[in-house]
Amino acid sequence: MKAEEKQKYFVKRNYYTALDASKVFLYVLLLPLLFSLVFAYIGYGIASLAGIEFLEGENFLTALYENHLWFTIPYCLISQITFISVFFVYNSKKAISFSAVKLKTRKISAVTTLLSALFGIVFVVGLYALIEGCFGELFRLGGLESSVTPIPLDNFWWYLLNILLFAIIPAFCEEIIFRGVVQNGLRREFGKIFAIFISALLFALVHQNITQFIYPFIMGVVFSVVVECTGNLFYAMIMHLFNNITSLTIQYLLNIGALTLPTEITAVYVVVALVLALVTAGLFLLFYFFYLRKIKKEEEVEVGQVEENTIRLKKVPLILYIGIAISAILVVINAVI
Repeated sequence: MKAEEKQKYFVKRNYYTALDASKVFLYVLLLPLLFSLVFAYIGYGIASLAGIEFLEGENFLTALYENHLWFTIPYCLISQITFISVFFVYNSKKAISFSAVKLKTRKISAVTTLLSALFGIVFVVGLYALIEGCFGELFRLGGLESSVTPIPLDNFWWYLLNILLFAIIPAFCEEIIFRGVVQNGLRREFGKIFAIFISALLFALVHQNITQFIYPFIMGVVFSVVVECTGNLFYAMIMHLFNNITSLTIQYLLNIGALTLPTEITAVYVVVALVLALVTAGLFLLFYFFYLRKIKKEEEVEVGQVEENTIRLKKVPLILYIGIAISAILVVINAVI
């Protein structure tokens, strides 16, 4: 091999393609299911050796998940560990630079970081009544219940563990995959509008629960817009982190009796929920038009390229359709069983 060819072969590319995005999504959709199944049977074996008995007809996975923290805690981490493992393995195998996700820790603005954290909190406060109250009641009337982790959340130390498991780790791992790989890969070939909404759709679908579809989709769009305007994955991670922390904090305060929220869904409740949601949307639009777009324009001037707000119609990889179809089927299955 000539010297020039060797150099070309070992140079890592600094971008993702739509095919990369599609493959990574399929991996993070299917591999956690496989690993969860394997871990479930390992847990069953451990339980049998420990003399743990299951009731006749009882689903052993449900029994282990709901009653044994030695199983529940690592089980909750399987998806996140898989996400980050897929990222590192895929990048290594495809010779893609880790900087392709646009996580720029050396170019961080304190003001943008603070505003990202603030809006992470604002979205929970503004949408909680609408999503958890109004839509939650509609789902309950339809016989659908939101999934709740059996990990306790009734004292400060359990609260800290929940923050680690369901706020810090997901904010890093999920953003690396969905805004870092998927959004950047789709954006390169189909434009930013397509990338924002499809990456948000995939983010919502990967939760595999119809009751957890609306809010992840909305926040997926918000996180994607922040990444698109700032060019830095870090701010989406911060927004995601504080969004999760706020949700857990509200639940923690409810559990210990330090906070009480209305439980009856009345006409007044619905009106208040809609007003809060509209105010939240209005605040984010102000944030977008008067701050984020300014950052975007400054970045375009610095790079010397202004992009069109159009969707580039190209052939979508078949594997992406397959991933969406499988995830939709899983959502339906989880809703039925």
